[in-house]
Amino acid sequence: MTAQTVVEDGEGRFAAHEHRDLAVGLAHIGETIERSRDLTSGELWARLHHALGWLEHELKPHLIWEDTWLYPQFDELAGTPWATKSPRFEHRQIEAVIAALETDSARWLGRSTPQTDADVVSHLSAIRALVATHIEREERFLLPLLEDRAPTTG
Repeated sequence: MTAQTVVEDGEGRFAAHEHRDLAVGLAHIGETIERSRDLTSGELWARLHHALGWLEHELKPHLIWEDTWLYPQFDELAGTPWATKSPRFEHRQIEAVIAALETDSARWLGRSTPQTDADVVSHLSAIRALVATHIEREERFLLPLLEDRAPTTG
């Protein structure tokens, strides 16, 4: 499939729709962060596991799709692999914070402390910030490449 076919198939619209779906998961994480002082440790743990499920089943597949399919299309359109160096780096940052949340979960089993709770909130804040800014940059700088190449109807 060529980059032109991607545009004709509405891939830019699909990617934007994917981002809207991701916003739901980010909103849940944001609510957890905002309410964290009022949550019991058990409630925070349950919300962490809800977030980990979302990260595993929604966000990770999205990142893989971007890395393996969408970003090569952008690189082809731009004529250079540098077009997606920064977003690929952001993916690695996101993956590192997901790993930190998984470590938090493992550390927490049976030993919740104020520090483990604080670590969870800190890492949830980091994942929310990283994913939100990543999506914003893609929408501002990468998705317009697809729109610029869209065939005009006349």
